[in-house]
Amino acid sequence: MTECLHAAISALHKHWAKLEDEHCRLALAIDRAGITGADLTMMRERQTTLLLEINAVVAAILHAPMTTTEDFIALLDVALEHELDLACDMAFYGPDDYPMTVRLLRTLARAVPGFEFNSLRRWLLPSQLEQLMDATKPASPAAVNAAPIEQIGFGEP
Repeated sequence: MTECLHAAISALHKHWAKLEDEHCRLALAIDRAGITGADLTMMRERQTTLLLEINAVVAAILHAPMTTTEDFIALLDVALEHELDLACDMAFYGPDDYPMTVRLLRTLARAVPGFEFNSLRRWLLPSQLEQLMDATKPASPAAVNAAPIEQIGFGEP
């Protein structure tokens, strides 16, 4: 874990996504097992460990260097989950209620082919995620002709 704490945000993001996915699967298993009256001690201990690991990775992400477009997008994904709760709101109301955010997320996802917004994947229905990331819908005519994302200044020269 120590070497993980000094990694780039994009690498930490991949680790964070795995931990969050495991936590979600475990939470579902705990819910199911609780219905049957099973002993949940070991599952709850693992859940506690996972939450501590997730918090450590999120803290590392907060202080990790951002050098690539993928780093910026990965930081946004973690912020969507841990600071904004936007993913669950978007799941409840639907992507259509967030047109500017959809445009932004779609454009950013295109900037790093293969990048997956883990926070959105876990909260949205598959049809909502497809609607959100639909590559056949242009983000906007202006976005298609926009300057490369690397030219966006994030407070650095």
